[in-house]
Amino acid sequence: MLRGKRAVITGGGSGFGQALAVWLTREGVSVDYCARRPADIQETSTLIAAEGGTAQGYLCDLAQPASIAQFSAQLLQSETPVDILILNAAQWLSGNLDDRSPPEIVDTLHSGLTSSVLLVQALLPALRRSEQADIVSMISACGIPHFTDSIAHPAFFASKHGLSGFTQTLSHQLAAENIRVTGLYPPDFELSGLDEHVDDSVKMGERLLNGRSVWKPFALSSLSPAAVISAPSIFRGLHGKISRARAACANKYNVRRRTLRQPWRSGVALRP
Repeated sequence: MLRGKRAVITGGGSGFGQALAVWLTREGVSVDYCARRPADIQETSTLIAAEGGTAQGYLCDLAQPASIAQFSAQLLQSETPVDILILNAAQWLSGNLDDRSPPEIVDTLHSGLTSSVLLVQALLPALRRSEQADIVSMISACGIPHFTDSIAHPAFFASKHGLSGFTQTLSHQLAAENIRVTGLYPPDFELSGLDEHVDDSVKMGERLLNGRSVWKPFALSSLSPAAVISAPSIFRGLHGKISRARAACANKYNVRRRTLRQPWRSGVALRP
């Protein structure tokens, strides 16, 4: 059961991280999350409070090691073990190599890779105090070898390949300590505003994927493509339902079927 556990989520102020934070609190999990903007923390906290959940938001710029150290220190002030660590945040960057400035490239690499390494290192004592800890890396299809069907910048690809390698190695190193490490590789999807309907003007390469809030009730027939990788689907391992949802999405939105067959790999889902 998830109820009573403590989870830490990076990038919980918006998009998929916010959806995870709200859903986990609905399941009875105490959530600590970080975001870069105070307004995002306020928004997530308001959503969670309306559901009667428990969460604490912290300001953190994951591109800055000093900010990560401060966030970690705040989390470790509590003696409560960290049962679930979700490495969700990453700075999106699109375009060709020469389209972006060196600072943008450095921030992308730091927020998507370096931050995860430093945060896991800092939180290992709290993870080790848990009876059954889980570390979940939200990687990306951009971290799969030979995958190129994305408008992501090469630096974004590099950060995701690095996170994939880190996750795989960490899984072997921590297996003996009963800390499970999982890597998830979703395709690109657009999350601006967690729109309820697909925006035909927004495309990620040839994919037409959109975000939708996972804490709102919805019918399978009305799912947007991105909803097939919603938090409940990921953490409950409903792979059969994901396949059926993909088919329903293809029929509803006339999305090319090869688009919905982009690589999607995951490790073992969280313990029920």
